[in-house]
Amino acid sequence: MTIVRPTTDGAACREADPALFFPTTPAGEHQDSQVAAAKTLCRGCPMRQACLTHALEFSEGEGIWGGFTSRERRRLRVLAARRRALDPRVVYELRAGRAVRVPVDDRPAVVHILSRLGWSDTRIGEALGVEPFAVHVAMAAGANAAFYAAAEERCTQDPHGAVA
Repeated sequence: MTIVRPTTDGAACREADPALFFPTTPAGEHQDSQVAAAKTLCRGCPMRQACLTHALEFSEGEGIWGGFTSRERRRLRVLAARRRALDPRVVYELRAGRAVRVPVDDRPAVVHILSRLGWSDTRIGEALGVEPFAVHVAMAAGANAAFYAAAEERCTQDPHGAVA
């Protein structure tokens, strides 16, 4: 298995066995001790925040990154998404035909809103620079999110208050 890590200059894991951070044993006492050992190594690392930031930005699905398991990182992303509101300018710019980088965590909200505005999956995919399948995944991720309603209302207006 090839493991790609962010820059490891000065990182505590630089000399560690990468397998320590990617437990393969079934859940249980052995895996718990391996996860604890990896987290202990991360705890004193000067690169911990950079490592966690990398894992969150690139949606690293497996392993211990910055002292957090994949499950703990998912919880962090959900909490962060709930705390920050979608910037209505993102949808406004997309609707105006301008290229906008949409963070992975914001895609479900953007896809939901554009879909409700009558955009096809293909058109949404082209605007976001992703395949239609990724649009379906984002839609499924946001299917039960009632908090998109307020974002949708804000995003149907331009940033200056006029109805788009």
